Amino acid sequence: MQEKDTHTQVVKGEKAWYALLFPFICFCIALGILYNVYEDLTLIKDDGYIDVIVGGSFPAFMFIVLGSVFGMVRDYHFDFEQKRYKIVKRVGIIGFGSWKPFKSLEYVSVFQNLDHKFEINLWYNANKHFFIDSYFFKKPAIEHAVALAKQLNIEYHNGLTNQQYTVEDDYVEPIPKDKRKIDAYFSQGNRPLWQTTIAALCFTLALVALYLFITGIDVERKTLKLPIRTIEIPIILFSCGIGFSTVNDYLFDLENNQFKIIHNIGPIKWGRWKLLSSLDYISVYQKRKGVFLINLWYNTNKHINLSGSTEYNKAMEVGGQLAAKLDIDLLDASDPHNTKWVEVE
Repeated sequence: MQEKDTHTQVVKGEKAWYALLFPFICFCIALGILYNVYEDLTLIKDDGYIDVIVGGSFPAFMFIVLGSVFGMVRDYHFDFEQKRYKIVKRVGIIGFGSWKPFKSLEYVSVFQNLDHKFEINLWYNANKHFFIDSYFFKKPAIEHAVALAKQLNIEYHNGLTNQQYTVEDDYVEPIPKDKRKIDAYFSQGNRPLWQTTIAALCFTLALVALYLFITGIDVERKTLKLPIRTIEIPIILFSCGIGFSTVNDYLFDLENNQFKIIHNIGPIKWGRWKLLSSLDYISVYQKRKGVFLINLWYNTNKHINLSGSTEYNKAMEVGGQLAAKLDIDLLDASDPHNTKWVEVE
């Protein structure tokens, strides 16, 4: 290990305290379940210990997985002498990662992402980047990014400097459906299969737990004793299911300067029309080698990921078609050091 070498820098990953509450609760529940399994095993005198182990281990395993997913942070190790880096995915003191080569570190950037959080990225090898962290508030995000840039002795780029922040008007004039014209409609599509599977499992377990709570079935005197009230379990599981299943659709009414974000969870949909201050431009940038994302920027500092492609020419073609349809500009940001406006035909 060369972490103590003067040519090596280690950037420790961290999460805000409120982001650690949910994984902390998950791990506490898992420990409580495992402890109750141990207690039950000490009381069993026949061959029923296998049922107790299997019945208790599965829910404990599910809560450990949830706690690990939401509690994981990334540490970045940079060995400048040998020009290599290592991303260590860590939960508490347990982590794993391997060394990979890099050509150069470029800069640290901050911008406001689609979830309205302030996201920090570390750029390297000209057009590749790592996601470092995200914050709900601008000030701590900038402070973290500046400290990181100083630590690594690289530049800091503030993508927020020239952006205006205005409070969106929550009220817009109601427009009858027959006079509403949808000029553009974009959808995030479907969630990956593994996320849909986790969401379905969470909803199923939540309904089972809710049924046990409503019917008053006492599970504390059986082979499972939970360290929290039974009603909290379906609440946590429902929250996880919502997080893994929500997708957004975006509607734009350019004539009335309004847009609407529709949140979808299966057949359940909700959303409301908001004021559209400006529809700015379409951008194409390279997220990583061979992956190009097409974004629509609106209201000065907000964007929607519309599509993506593994081919640069295809991404630019789709971006040009969207820009032409919306009558806005197209920005080629595939190389962050050489962004350029492209004429739309």
